[in-house]
Amino acid sequence: MASCRPITQAQRAALFRALAAACAELGHGATAEREAYRKRVMWEECGKRHLAELNRTTDYDAVMRRFAADAGDYAAAAGFAIADSARRAALVRICCAQVMQLKGCVLGTTEAAEYLAGIVEQARIACGRDLRDSSFWMDCAPDNLLVLFQILDTHRRRLLRGMIDGRTARCFMGFDHVVVYQPLPTGGVRLIYDARAYDTLTHIRINIRSAAA
Repeated sequence: MASCRPITQAQRAALFRALAAACAELGHGATAEREAYRKRVMWEECGKRHLAELNRTTDYDAVMRRFAADAGDYAAAAGFAIADSARRAALVRICCAQVMQLKGCVLGTTEAAEYLAGIVEQARIACGRDLRDSSFWMDCAPDNLLVLFQILDTHRRRLLRGMIDGRTARCFMGFDHVVVYQPLPTGGVRLIYDARAYDTLTHIRINIRSAAA
């Protein structure tokens, strides 16, 4: 789900500025103390030991959120938390669309909305259909987005496995946020790679709610 691309030079610079602020607040003055703290945060937040292992999305956000919190900059920490939730919500919407593609349903139809509702309700997440345009909405707490994605991805894999032979399936089972699935009339499925295919998903709405909401 997360990007495998390493952090950029700009992100690296921002990370070390945030590290310096956190160390100043925590009283880590010595170089060895600062390095030990940085490595501990990376391991606790991402399970990574080296900067080169951090990806530029979820890992970066998690480490920056921790540094900001430890520095007492709670507004910045909240900003990185929101960015992470928004990214996960975007991946959930894309996975919804891909499931509908494999199912042969068109988003914005009653059939698609009913099918998505059946999946989302398994996660006990509030959802519904707007009868005016057959769009689909769900209310989801940030902590539930990953679980919801995993449930949707399980359905995506199951549908895909039924459309291509086992040997080929192993090559294409992983989630890819730029893939469009096009079922073929003769059976099977064509994979189209389009980086802008999911820029607008107006018929899937995710309302991110706090745990107390």
